This record gives sequence, structure tokens and C-alpha cells, in this order.
Amino acid sequence: MTLSTSGFAAFHAAVHGGKPPFDWQQRLLEQIVQDKAWPRVLDLPTGAGKTTCIDIALFALALDAANAAAERWCPRRVAMVVDRRIVVDQVAERGRSILRALTTSTEPVVVEVTRRLRSLTRTGEEPLGVFTLRGGMPKDDGWARTPDQPLVIASTVDQVGSRMLMQGYGVSQGMKPVHAGLLANDTLLLLDEVHLSEPFRQTLDQLACLRTRFSGSGLKTRFAHAFLSATPGDGGQQPFALLDDEKKLDSPLGPRLHASKPVRLVEVDDRTELEKECVTQTKALLERHRTIAVVVNRVASASVIAQQLGEMLGTDATVTLLTGRMRPLDRDDMLRELRSAVQTERERSDDSPKRVIVGTQCIEAGADFDFDALVTEAASIDSLRQRFGRVDRLGKYGKAEGVIVWDTCAKMKEELKRRGEKPSLADDDPIYGKALGETAKWLKKKIKARRPTVDFGVLGLAVPTGEDLTKLLAPKPNAPTLLPAYLDLWAQTSPAPSQVPDVSLWLHGPSAGPADVQVVWRADLTEEVLVRGDVEAATAIVAAVRPSSLEAMSLPFATARAWLASQPTRDLGDTEGATSEDSDEPKTARRRALRWRGDDSEIVCAQSDSEPSLKPGDTIVVPATYGGIRSGCFDATATEPVQDRAEQAELFARARPVLRLHPVVVDKLGLSLPLDDPDEARTALGLLAANDDWPAWKRLWAERLAKGRGSLVVPGEPSWTAIEAKRVSLAALRDVLQPEETLEDGVELTTDGDDSFYAGRAVSLAEHSADVETFARDYATHCGLGTWLAEHVALAAWLHDIGKADRRFQLMLRGGSEIEYFKNDTPLAKSAMPAGARQAHRLAQQKSGYPRGARHEAQSLAMLHGQLGVVKNALKQALKKVDEAKESDLDLVLHLVASHHGYCRPFAPVVVDKNPVDVALSNHESEVFGAMEFPATTSEHGLHRLDSPLADRFWKLVAKYGWLELCWLEAILRLADHRASEEEQSKS
Repeated sequence: MTLSTSGFAAFHAAVHGGKPPFDWQQRLLEQIVQDKAWPRVLDLPTGAGKTTCIDIALFALALDAANAAAERWCPRRVAMVVDRRIVVDQVAERGRSILRALTTSTEPVVVEVTRRLRSLTRTGEEPLGVFTLRGGMPKDDGWARTPDQPLVIASTVDQVGSRMLMQGYGVSQGMKPVHAGLLANDTLLLLDEVHLSEPFRQTLDQLACLRTRFSGSGLKTRFAHAFLSATPGDGGQQPFALLDDEKKLDSPLGPRLHASKPVRLVEVDDRTELEKECVTQTKALLERHRTIAVVVNRVASASVIAQQLGEMLGTDATVTLLTGRMRPLDRDDMLRELRSAVQTERERSDDSPKRVIVGTQCIEAGADFDFDALVTEAASIDSLRQRFGRVDRLGKYGKAEGVIVWDTCAKMKEELKRRGEKPSLADDDPIYGKALGETAKWLKKKIKARRPTVDFGVLGLAVPTGEDLTKLLAPKPNAPTLLPAYLDLWAQTSPAPSQVPDVSLWLHGPSAGPADVQVVWRADLTEEVLVRGDVEAATAIVAAVRPSSLEAMSLPFATARAWLASQPTRDLGDTEGATSEDSDEPKTARRRALRWRGDDSEIVCAQSDSEPSLKPGDTIVVPATYGGIRSGCFDATATEPVQDRAEQAELFARARPVLRLHPVVVDKLGLSLPLDDPDEARTALGLLAANDDWPAWKRLWAERLAKGRGSLVVPGEPSWTAIEAKRVSLAALRDVLQPEETLEDGVELTTDGDDSFYAGRAVSLAEHSADVETFARDYATHCGLGTWLAEHVALAAWLHDIGKADRRFQLMLRGGSEIEYFKNDTPLAKSAMPAGARQAHRLAQQKSGYPRGARHEAQSLAMLHGQLGVVKNALKQALKKVDEAKESDLDLVLHLVASHHGYCRPFAPVVVDKNPVDVALSNHESEVFGAMEFPATTSEHGLHRLDSPLADRFWKLVAKYGWLELCWLEAILRLADHRASEEEQSKS
């Protein structure tokens, strides 16, 4: 089938239940395909369907797939970024809808798009991956499995921005270059609601400008960014916007744009009265409407209002609290329960149950909610317009109304006057600055006695221009100037410099708070283990089912630290990078948590001079008995044990059915199982799998466990690990999931740790080298690097592990056994020992004599230094075979070998080999590069010295290719190593 822009209407209709695209959506697709570029700004009103930009980007990618790899212009990863966590999840839901259609639809246009997207990948299997980037989890990088997979990524400024700047929050040090390489290359970044993210907008523009200096390297990055906005005052170049005809009442968008939303203004004297007034106004609106939203600026106020409404309304209406401080799985449950009451296309009925949704800023921008009426706290004009954009979104209700409650701070002003201080301080809101008061005063002037309302319809509110408008907009902090020196510091990921600029300044501005903390609750982790400081036991308990972002709650650093210290939490806004109203720090170190960093985890407290302390960007695991969640939302005063959701998260995030045979876990899952006999437990699970009252995912989970295709885990026993579970196919999972439920396909095997060569199956060095070479060449070709670069990456892939020929390393792979080595001395790359047997690994290392912490990649590099002429000639001959006459870059090959585990950026780890040996490798053979001999090279190579060539080579390559471009080349080789290792393991 021939695919062209004219087929987009049929594609959109097939994916979205027969609905055609709006005229502007078709027009945008045609424009970007013609220009081979996205407009810098898309100025589109609320309700115009901005998330369809995802569909447009994927359709454009399918069109571009017909071109040769080196000629493609369209990025294969689409990242939609917005500073609202609820919106992030709804963006991901859009991506999953597209994925479902791609894998199930029989419509010819969808089938063709699917075929073309599959053609972009090495395997040709999944046409699309859909992921939500939340707080980083070591070894939880499902979105980063391969460099050639088309992706839809939904995330926040913190998570995408920190990764792009090579400082990914919560990402292990070794994987930071991989995440940066993927997100900053071959990616379209759509920054939604750009008015919320001015510092990051500036950073993106500055970064794009700095990267132009590397355009002469010949490496096509295919990175693009565009800003989406529904708010006036963004400025800049001429945006892509609706045409006059597209705004008319009789146009498809007309009812949405012309719907009237009359709004009243109510004044109160202080925050307590504001909360009471919100309750009063909501009760009055419920007499005329069925679904009401209450939106306030602070999380604490939302909690108070929800509680008061619940007590007042009783069974007359259902009250739901919705904030950004929720675990994704809890949010899925809540949104599924809310869907029938708030979804945009629902059928309204006079006899439907009455609902009140109390929320914060988390639902004001981009969220696909449709309320009948709204009570909101006063805010800046741009925030208010966003909030009223959630009311009568399609313009079909016709009876929408709203109330703005303004805290004039009269009582505070009186108190300030009494103390002789300036009353103007009370007008400077900690979240919206002076814009809150200025907006309320402007609205008050517009309200007349004969017309006591203001119309907040999309086209109904005529806002001022110029300076008059600026006063009404939320303050937009500026990012510091992005200097090359800062990128130089961030690029040094191993070892990191002693002083590194805080990337949050470039994400949220100088006044931003530190990065959020991710909190995971576990029922089998006890406070006793943490108090006695048993890090090994705590790590083993948690590692039995590794934490997933689906079970993690994102909390502002100040809130998380105060809660961990059992001190009152501060009343903050519900946005990323939120700042507290004061800078008091906890003075005590009370409860403890496990800072999750895989094998490098440690026990921390809130703050202490003598113990490890909580840090911004941390992922911590705490006992479920700490409490902290009420009705799905964070509540520092909640003391009830928190539901442990590790089993569901493991299934949804990694497609692995597991069950910890721990009495508390089993009890909370509603199971009655024998805990001391795995076989009897499986039999019991088989009977329970037929429970019709269970959700579909839980029945599938129990069935797989019963059939032995899942793992029964005894927490605390490192030899019992969930990785033994056989994965459930994505198709099987999709069949049992609800649209709101999050499914993410997580990666299981990386080469980022010292246990990466323990694969459960012995793999020869020759086999592994050939496999990685094949993967790397294919990835580089599919990613459009061109044959010249592809051969450089492939050569590095073939040579990356030759340092494993060290006899001591070979003994270690054989459990330290001289007898096994004598039986078969064929060089191995992977050991038959299982990855989870940590104690056995340590014993093998001790018996072998291999220096603890030694890096085989440094030995590989030392062996290559002795054969530079031979390696360069092999590369030259390979380039001739593909008609590439350009001079080779041997430095790139050497660096890729040295950095393939994330080290040597720019220095190698310091390891003293007290008993050095000579390392040699004979007849190392490749079909493309021929056979090579590596004569004896001492293991006392000194590459960790400051005068070694590693650092100079690193900076030379950065100057040639670019900070982020070099990360991309590294990522292609490293992911080839990961996937080749995974495929080799699956052969066992």
C-alpha cells in the first residue's frame, strides 16, 4: 500500500473510534512533512487536541521509514514532556491506544503504518514502545532497551531534562551516558504547556545552539524540539496556530471554542476561610450539576477540603482527592474508577451519581477531564484559563459555571501592619507571586453590578496585551546561561567531578527546589532491619523483587525529608521542583530507609552529620508500617500500613509473575497459602486463579505462578530471585489490562554492574564478540549512522571484551575452579553461574586472584594499544569493502571499548594489581575484520594514571562529535552488548 499524508485521516479514524482529525492536525502533518521540521511553537487553545501531535509524529515517522536510513529526517522517539504528573499518565494512555491499534487493527492504513514502524527496528517485532519516565530506578530502564525502537515517552521536565544533561535523577552513574545519548538524539521533544516550564524552554534552545558547533562531524542527530501552548504571552517567532476558519462556530472545533463558562469571584480574608468557602460553594453547585471539580493551589488545602466535603455530603456525593503525590498504580485505580464520571466523551445524565473531585495544579494543564462546574482558588490568569479548560471541554453541556475564591490576605495584612511591616508582602504568593493578586483585581474590575460574572470560555475572555498581560501571568524564572563548561562537567560521569552544577537550575530556574524523591513501600522490609544497619539483609529483601517506578511515589525533597524525620511536612504546591516556604531543616535523624541503588544500596536517614542522609533524586524503600498514604494520596499524618504493590508492579513493568512467600505480603494479597512448601503453594494458586472476583491481571498472574512459569520468592534469600520467572508475552498482558492500567516492558539484563558476566549459561568469548558485533552493526545501520560510523562501532563491539582473556578472570567465570579451567580453557565471556548468587560470586573472585574492582575493559584497551597498527589496518580494509574512503578514527574505537561499562569518562578506576600477569589472546576472528593475534600484555598497564591517554582521547572525541553525540555512539554499542547478552542467556 502507498502511504501519503492524505492517509492520515483514515489512520486517525481507525485508531480513535472513527473520529477524523481536526483540520489543523492534517495541516500540521502536511507542513512538517514538507518542511522536514517541526514548528518551534504550536499555539493551540485548550481542548484543541494537542496530544494528537503524538499521532502526527508517528505517522510522519512511518512516511519517512521508506527512505534510506542515512537519509531519514524524522526522529523515532517522541517524548511529550509536561510538568504535571497526572497529565504525563494520560499522555502515556494516548500512546497505548495507538499501540493497541497498531497490534490489532486490520485497517489497511494501520497495517501499513505498523509494517513501516517495524521496519525501523532490527528485530521487526514491536512497532512501538510506550513508556512513562518517572523516578529513575537502577536496572529499571525498559524504555532504553534498544536504540532503534520507535517510542512514545511521557515524562516530566525533571526526568527528561536531567537525563538529557547527563545527570539523570536516580539513574545509576554508569547508565547516565546511555540515557543522555538516547533522549538527546533521534528524538522529538514536545514540551507541552510551555508556560509552565520557561527555564527548561530556554535550556533547550541554548543547548540546540551549542550543539551546532558539531554539525561538521557528519553525525546526523535528528533531534528536534517544539513548544506547545494554550496560553497567551509566549512570544518568540510566528507560531503554528488555528486559522480563522478553524475558529468559527460551525467548524468542528467551534463548540469547544465558543462554549460559555460564566464565573463569579468571591473574596475571603484568610486561608481557613478559603477552605470553608470552597466547601460551601461546592455544596451549592451540586444542586445544579453532577460532577464538580475543586482546584486549590496547595496539597494541604486540598486534603482539608476533601475531608470536610466527605463529612458534609456523606452518601449524597462521592468525594475523591486527586494530587500529583500518588503511586502510578494507585493513580490507575483511581482514574479507572473516575473515568465514567469525568471522561470527556461521556454521556451526561440527570440521574448519574454526583461526584466531587478535589485536586491541585496536577489537573489544571492538559488533563483529559471534563467537569460540569469548577470551584477554584485564585491564581494567575494562565493557570485559571487552564483550569476552566477542564470544564465543558466539548461545549456540549451548555450549563457550565464556576467560582473563583480569592484569599485577599486581609487578616495577614492587618497583622503585618500591627507589627510595622509592609502589607505588600502578603500579596506575594509563594507559588504565583504577585500575579495572583493582580489577576483577582483585574477580574474584579471586569465584573459589573449588572453582569456579576466573567466568561472563561476559550474565546470568551478578552485578555490584555503587553505589560498589562505580563502582570497577570505566573512568574517565569529564567534559566542560567548554559555554558560549555557546565556540559564539560556533566559529561564527566566516571569518575564524577567533586563539584558538579545542580541541573535543577536549568530545569526550573535558580529559585527551584531540589529534585523529587521517589518512595517505595514494602511490607517485608522491617524497621528492625534498618535500625540495626543490616544493609546486606535489607538489600536482599528488596532485591528479591526489584523496585519499579510503578510502585514509587514522587515527593518533593523537603516533604520526603520532613516525613522521614517524623516532623511536620510543609504546605507546598503540587509541581515539580516545588520550594518550601521556609528553609528550616530537620535536626534529628529518626526513621531510616534503604536508598535503592542495586548492589550499592545503603541505609539512610533524613539528615545527619554522622550517617548517610537523604539526597535529592534518591529512590528510597521504606517499611509499609511507616504509613504515609491515605485514599491513594500522600498524607504525612496517615499511620495505617501502606499496601505493598510489588507483585503487580513486577508483572506490569517487567512482565514477570512473582510472589514473595512472606506472611504479610500473602495476607494483604488476600491469599491463603502454605508458606513453607512452594509446590503446595502453586497448587493452591491454581485453584485461586479461577476466582471471578479478581481482576483479569491477577488471575493471569496466579495461573502463571501455578504452572511454574513464575517465581515464588523467599525474601532475604539472595539465591531466590524473581529473575527466574518466565516473561508473560506483551500480547497476553494487553488482553487482560484495562485502558487505564500501565504496562511497561522493562529490561532485565544490562552490562552495568560487576555481575553482568554471570548469565546462568557459559558463553565463549568468540560467540559473544561475534554476537555483539552483529547487534552493533545492525543498530548503527538502522539508526542511520552511515557505513563509516557503523564499522567503527562494530569493530569496537568485536574487540570490547578481549581483556577477559586474563587467566584469573577465566578462573573467576568458572567459580574459581582450576579443575574446570584445565578441562576446557576456551576463553569465556559469560559464566554459567546465576546472576543472583552474590556470595558465590565473591568466593569465585577471591579464589581466582582477580583483583577486586579490576576492569576487564581497561585490559582490553591495553591489549589494543599494543596492536594499534593491526587494528587500524583491519578497520581500513573493512571500510574499503563498503566503499568508504574516509580516514578512519581509531580513537573512537578505543574509547568505545574503554567506556562500554560506563567507566573511563574520562578516567579509569584506580585498581592496584599486586600480582600482575601477562594476558594474551590468539586467533580472535571476525567474518568482517579477519583474525587478530594479541601477544602478551601485562595487567599492570597503568591506564588509571592521570597521564594515561584516556582523558585526552575522551576530550578530543567530545570536541569532534559533541557531548551528547558521543553518548549516543556509546549507547549503541552498550545496548548491543545488553541485548546480545540477553539473547545468549535465553538460549539456556
